[in-house]
Amino acid sequence: MAHGALSLVLLLGSVNAACLHAPPPPITAPTSTGSANAPAQVWSSRAGRRFTGELTLDQGTLYGGGVDRKVYAVDVESGAVKWSSRLIGIVAGGVLVSGDTVYAASTRPEGRVNALDRSNGQRFWRVNVGFVSVPLTMVDRVLLVANQRGELLGLDPKTGARHWRRQTGVAFIAPIPLDSGEVLLATPDTLFRIATGDGTVRRRVRAPGPVVSPWIRMRDALVAGTADSLVLAIDPDSLTTRWKVRLDAPVMDSPAVAGDTVYAATRRGTLYRVLPGTPARAERIVELDWPITAPVTIIHGLILLGGADGTIRALEPNGTERWRITLWRPIELGPLPLDDGMVVVGGKGDLHRYRR
Repeated sequence: MAHGALSLVLLLGSVNAACLHAPPPPITAPTSTGSANAPAQVWSSRAGRRFTGELTLDQGTLYGGGVDRKVYAVDVESGAVKWSSRLIGIVAGGVLVSGDTVYAASTRPEGRVNALDRSNGQRFWRVNVGFVSVPLTMVDRVLLVANQRGELLGLDPKTGARHWRRQTGVAFIAPIPLDSGEVLLATPDTLFRIATGDGTVRRRVRAPGPVVSPWIRMRDALVAGTADSLVLAIDPDSLTTRWKVRLDAPVMDSPAVAGDTVYAATRRGTLYRVLPGTPARAERIVELDWPITAPVTIIHGLILLGGADGTIRALEPNGTERWRITLWRPIELGPLPLDDGMVVVGGKGDLHRYRR
């Protein structure tokens, strides 16, 4: 499974282009349809061709990167593209927003981290770091970059200067901050606790399974799904497994947490309710006839599932369908919650804001 994911990343990173800044062109968003009781659409917009990672919502602006080698800033009230900034290489793993800066990593030809002015997209600095395919992380004023050479780098966020470099093996998900000035880094076979100040490995244990989607927090534990059909929780201090339960197929996207319950979807299209404990229990909520291709998302008490058919279904916790929205297929990213609704991301760079 790790080999297949790496091959896909290498294929996506094989495109090269010149770097330039230009005002975004007017692009028409694909239309959407919904069931009779679906949320009302406020606007639809399009930014590029397809987003390559989760979008970031910060102070009324959506930031994301696409396969067209551009970073976009989109106004969440109107859907208007504020600016776009072209990089060298496909933008990998979305973007990171911190202070007045938007950080974005690109893939081939060399792999770079770019620091952009969040107000207009102009570049502050750019450094070569090797081919990058996972999201960036900021911890204690250190910018963390995991590359496909199997290195974790700590950069100065103001200048891009490298503070340290640690060989860990190739990671397919971003480091996740812990409470102690350290991060958890997961490779297919190893879990690391790494100090952000100097890159020291504080603890290393064998991975409980191949985790290929981001960890989520559940109180004082970290929860993930694995490519060998497990949902499990680990203790962030000792990195030991607290509980695990096997489902009917690989869990390739992140579960979601609501209170004391984990909701996880498998690639067979089965939605489970996982109840932690010793032992943990998994209850089937619903078996669907289409593959789930986006992380499970819970918004305003509903479980949202995006599928390969371009449809987002909203389910009650008991599995009853409340409504559905059909966009351009496939749905690869989870909707972003807003106080009065959500923003949904289609498969063709299209964005749609809905009000409940």
